[in-house]
Amino acid sequence: MSTGVARRPGIVTFVGVILILQAFLALVEGVVLLAFRDNLQDFLAEYGDSLSDGTITGTAIAGIIIGLVLGVAGFGILGGSKVWRFLTVLVVGVRMAFSLYAMVIHPHGAYFTTGLVTLLVGTFVIWALYGHKESDEYYAAS
Repeated sequence: MSTGVARRPGIVTFVGVILILQAFLALVEGVVLLAFRDNLQDFLAEYGDSLSDGTITGTAIAGIIIGLVLGVAGFGILGGSKVWRFLTVLVVGVRMAFSLYAMVIHPHGAYFTTGLVTLLVGTFVIWALYGHKESDEYYAAS
């Protein structure tokens, strides 16, 4: 007997759960940076580098904001929100563009490697949310 509610595909669940995990990690990052910013400044000073207190605080606050947005996006994806489906793909596309730019400017080392991973993951997310027949059916019924 059908309940009239579309069954969420596993691939959509996977993307939503990954977004929620990223949200949690970003929130932890922000809180840890705020809690240990003095220790971080001391650590960097030992190696002849430094960051201002404002830079560390700003990075921590940005991490917390990003974590909140990722969490809302993850729950939105899991809830069948067409708006969060679109916004998630938009953000992934922008990240892919910046990663591609970094790969062209820095064709060796960490920028290239992380850029390649970002492009692969981004391609998967876009396919999972817009290129998969079951995802389209799920969001059309939501």
